[in-house]
Amino acid sequence: MKYRNHNLRKGRASIPGAYYHIIISTHQRRKILADNKVASIIFETFDWLETERRLKWICIMIMPDHVHTVIELGAGQTLAKVLHSLKRFTAREINKSLSLQGRFWQAEYRDWNVRDEKALNNIIRYAYENPVRKGLVEMARDYPYWRCKYEMDW
Repeated sequence: MKYRNHNLRKGRASIPGAYYHIIISTHQRRKILADNKVASIIFETFDWLETERRLKWICIMIMPDHVHTVIELGAGQTLAKVLHSLKRFTAREINKSLSLQGRFWQAEYRDWNVRDEKALNNIIRYAYENPVRKGLVEMARDYPYWRCKYEMDW
């Protein structure tokens, strides 16, 4: 079955104060995110969104063609609005930085509500170990495009 944007939105709820695991991917899964300039733009954008109280980020993993993040949604915010702002701003800045044009991100995104602390820990571990599973590094701690507000002791 092929999913369309409207199918991804069915049942989607935005609950301020709730934690979400979100994955956004580059258009046509182009492998251009694992770059110091690009990662800095993405990290700084999450920091700005947090300063503006639109979200609180817990962890951010920037893979070559997608980003995993766990956030707490800010008061009065929706996932759609926050991700639209994030994707629009980063697309413009990254395209400018890399001298690119056109679509940067896939229109859709994946999100899961994080229901409890065990699920939160499992999601953080999954994101942290993703570069090892993809063969990018031997040890997760060696991957440079990772931020987490919690100490990793695995």
